[in-house]
Amino acid sequence: MYFLGGAAANLQTLMVLAQPHLPEGEPLTEKGVARAYRGYLADLQPDVPSTPTAETFLVRDEPQAQLLANLFGLQGSPAENHEYAVAEAPSMDDRKAAFFEKGMKQLARYDTELSALFQMAVTSIFSTPASPIPGSMTVRAALGVMWVYPLATWATEDLIEAYVHELTHTLVMLDERRFTHYPHYDELDREENLVNSAIRNEKRSLFASVHSVFVASELLQLREAHHGHRMEFRIHPPSRNMREKSLMALESVLALPNIDRLASPRLRELLETTGKQLDAVRLGALGS
Repeated sequence: MYFLGGAAANLQTLMVLAQPHLPEGEPLTEKGVARAYRGYLADLQPDVPSTPTAETFLVRDEPQAQLLANLFGLQGSPAENHEYAVAEAPSMDDRKAAFFEKGMKQLARYDTELSALFQMAVTSIFSTPASPIPGSMTVRAALGVMWVYPLATWATEDLIEAYVHELTHTLVMLDERRFTHYPHYDELDREENLVNSAIRNEKRSLFASVHSVFVASELLQLREAHHGHRMEFRIHPPSRNMREKSLMALESVLALPNIDRLASPRLRELLETTGKQLDAVRLGALGS
């Protein structure tokens, strides 16, 4: 969504949603908008712990991390299955926090506007090893919160891709709250409405597949603008593969016989623009 619409458009969405919490009679500042957005989230999801800062907060408190893990549906502790895990501790330790902070600093060196949007929209990151596999995740029940469980083999670029992946989910869900994306959300999981996804390459609901197309496109734009297509990526497919799967997923979505009923004009417009961006990715620059 950052590469799709730009920082200003996404910031406007945050401001519209947070409008009731913006300070009256005061000049707008990034910190003021960030705090208003956090007030909006606190009203929307009172069971999600609030954060003490207007920037992305690394959750070190174990009870809070476990509460978030429960909201995310994460269960179990698979750390013993991952000899390369960054840390066996169930919550954020110094080594992992330093890695996460390094990733955020690198993101800022890549793009100051992208970094500022990340710091504003992603309220907190937690990292309990309560998942059968490493990776990252966001959920609708805890907007603004990101779970990341890295391996020691991850490069900083892999972590940045996890950040942009989950930021994209967050921004898409915020856009959904501002604009209607799915007029008949209860119909999305019907068998006849399932479509291909871009990352997993499997039949999923329209909601999941649409998100996967946005994520894949944003990652490709990130690679093209910054760390390139030819790295040995550890958590996402090679660029050529991801682009092909994204275009197939997008075609599957737009070919649904009832797409006009299931997807709003706003969503279809975003998808059509994403398709143009995918088409414009330079094939000669892609890895295998």
